[in-house]
Amino acid sequence: MATQTSVNKENSKVDDITMAEAIAQFKEATSSIYDAVGSIGSATAANAKVRLNEGKARAIELEEQAEEAVRARPLATVGIAFAAGWLVSYLLHRR
Repeated sequence: MATQTSVNKENSKVDDITMAEAIAQFKEATSSIYDAVGSIGSATAANAKVRLNEGKARAIELEEQAEEAVRARPLATVGIAFAAGWLVSYLLHRR
């Protein structure tokens, strides 16, 4: 019976070491998951900033094109603006 007790003690030590290693691995995996999620968030934020800057550049281009169109045909622009204003006013007063 003495051998069974020593075997059980050895098994319990092996189980304790395995459990400690498992906990350490779990903590390491959890840390890796947090790092991965953080890097995904950073990548998403960087992607959003790039898209925002692209959108700003596109808006500036469209503004420049609109200014060129107004400079090229000022009377047509005023006429179109008047017609659009009249149409909106008509639709609002109609209701």
